[in-house]
Amino acid sequence: MPSDQNSNDDEKPTPQDLQRQLKNEPGEVDSSCKSDPQKPTPPSATDSTDTIVDPKRVKRILANRQSAQRSRVRKLQYISELERSVTTLQTEVSALSPRVAFLDHQRLILNVDNSAIKQRIAALAQDKIFKDAHQEALKKEIERLRQVYHQQSLTAATTAPAPSTSANTGCTDKEQLLIN
Repeated sequence: MPSDQNSNDDEKPTPQDLQRQLKNEPGEVDSSCKSDPQKPTPPSATDSTDTIVDPKRVKRILANRQSAQRSRVRKLQYISELERSVTTLQTEVSALSPRVAFLDHQRLILNVDNSAIKQRIAALAQDKIFKDAHQEALKKEIERLRQVYHQQSLTAATTAPAPSTSANTGCTDKEQLLIN
């Protein structure tokens, strides 16, 4: 009976009410979702074919919409915070870039200086090795000459003529050794 159907419609929102309510912006609540006993809703021809809408489902859909809206707001706040962070970091990068470039240039200069100093150290080490070898050779030559001098002085002393002959010639012992 139509009168029975009208009384059921007073308790539950019609599919048109649900569609109208779902089209509303999130956060807005359509006053038509609440049943108004003074305003009976007109029966529609499609009521019998449409599924009966549960008020709990409508409430859940609205709660989901509000939750989604809050989620979007949080997302926008997060994006805004990230944008502020990006701006801050870009400012910091632009402030530090000249310093980094200067320090990189200084590093290159120091590397060149370090390389030149290492080459000089290598050359001095090579020169030291050469001079040490030369000094060692000179020491050996001095030792050899001392031995030769010592042998010559021994042979000169054993074969030396009488002092009277060396006095006649006016030569010293060293000169005589050089002559022999």
